[in-house]
Amino acid sequence: MKNFFAFFRRLQWKLAFSYAVVTAGTVIVLAALLVGFAIFAENQVSNRDFDSFYWSKTGFQDNIPYLIDDRDALQAWLERVQAEGFSSADFRSYTVRETLDYANTLIYDTQPIYVLDPELNLLAAAPLKDPAAIDKPFNINDVGLATIVDGALVGDKNYFAQAMRRPDGSYLVSFPLRKSDYAPVVAIVIYAVKPLEFATLTNLEIYRTFFIVTAIVMFVVALPVGAVFGWLVSRGLRKRLGDLSAASQAWSLGDFSVTPRDSSGDEIGELTRNLNGMAEQLQTLLSTRDELVRVEERNRLARDLHDTVKQQTYAARMQLSAAKNLMESNPQAAAEHIESALQLNRETQQELKLIIDELRPAALKGKGLVQALEEYAGRWQEHTGITVNTTVSGGRSLPLDVEQVLYRVLQESLSNVARHAEADSVDLGLSMAPDKVTLTVADNGRGFEPDAVSPNSLGLASMQQRLGEINGTLAIDSAPEAGTKIIAEVQLTQQ
Repeated sequence: MKNFFAFFRRLQWKLAFSYAVVTAGTVIVLAALLVGFAIFAENQVSNRDFDSFYWSKTGFQDNIPYLIDDRDALQAWLERVQAEGFSSADFRSYTVRETLDYANTLIYDTQPIYVLDPELNLLAAAPLKDPAAIDKPFNINDVGLATIVDGALVGDKNYFAQAMRRPDGSYLVSFPLRKSDYAPVVAIVIYAVKPLEFATLTNLEIYRTFFIVTAIVMFVVALPVGAVFGWLVSRGLRKRLGDLSAASQAWSLGDFSVTPRDSSGDEIGELTRNLNGMAEQLQTLLSTRDELVRVEERNRLARDLHDTVKQQTYAARMQLSAAKNLMESNPQAAAEHIESALQLNRETQQELKLIIDELRPAALKGKGLVQALEEYAGRWQEHTGITVNTTVSGGRSLPLDVEQVLYRVLQESLSNVARHAEADSVDLGLSMAPDKVTLTVADNGRGFEPDAVSPNSLGLASMQQRLGEINGTLAIDSAPEAGTKIIAEVQLTQQ
């Protein structure tokens, strides 16, 4: 299960899901904005008052003229409309829900409805507070209706001329009613109407349905489509990044033969080409460094062979030549020369063993510096016959490059002791503090004048160069007939 979820944390799936969510979310937001704009636009339509006037008048027009002769029926119908509003049965023509929404904008319960005859006598009222007022003149001045009633009496079709805006936003309206378009006015209806200030219930239902359907379509269709699209689009991107990752892993192992290829002109392509250039430079640098190391080792080996093995071999040859010449005339002297040649041969053998030890690879493999130092000092003591006293203080893990450099410094220092010091004992010390490590090699030999040493001395130069690469220093304390002390110190980062 853990691997299953880890698979979906890959960049390709993250991009696919993000495409899907953004696609669906964007469309849903656009749908919400569209619905909001539609509602706002409908609220701003200037003829919504007209719709309220028209459909409410239509409800009265389709009923009152035909009930005018039956006062009880007219009164009952008017009270129902005032209390409950119009129903679809009140309209002779086809009426949709939106028609009823506009028609039923009467202010029920609190506002009365009056029906007058052309002579302005009261025919019906809802609510009817005084039955005695029926068939008697209706005082239009009491409610300020004179202007709109006059417009109704002349049959004015300008709805706004027949309506009066009141402080609360509602309208008081007066409309003429006829049995047909060109028939005379048979009644005048007076009532209060409050135009819709929000979208009609029918439109709100449409908008809500539209939004829900859009959301469902987006989640059912757009999410999978967006996910598939994102997966396909990001597949190439994942492959390109995968090639870079594989190349970086190979480079970390020292294999610079792996070179990703990306000819595109975008940022990833540019990054790929830059990394390839960097890999080529690193490979060149490492090759150059390895070549310099090999040259340095060959030069040191040539110097060691020249200073020791070659000279000793030449001296042994001279001893053997002398022994050959004296073999018949002075056998005893010839034997002494032969013994000297044998001694030189033994010394040559010891020198070769030292050189072989210095060239032996992986001296530190599977060991710490302390163990490698003690083992090498033991072998060196056995080969040279020079006593080595080893002291180790402190204890901590050291970086491999530090161990390798100090090990090489130890080899070079003991090699110099064996070749030049004429010492019979060496004190070897290794001190490991939290912030630094110090290697000390001190002999009791004949010593030398440090200032008199040539700056081109390969052994000392090699030790200084190695230590400089790891933030280390080399100090030499020596004087003629006072022995020599080599101090190698490396600063460490505390762990």
